[in-house]
Amino acid sequence: MNIHKNARLTPLRREEMALAVIEGDLSQAQAALQFAVTAKIVRRWVEGA
Repeated sequence: MNIHKNARLTPLRREEMALAVIEGDLSQAQAALQFAVTAKIVRRWVEGA
């Protein structure tokens, strides 16, 4: 996986975030706040999971 130098999350944290949303533990908005990213980024990783 190509990770740019300014990436906020590692691949493991991205997976953790996506699974939390998919499993219903967090909403996309809650995940964005908790993981310090935008809702657009959360949506991108949830759709790609």
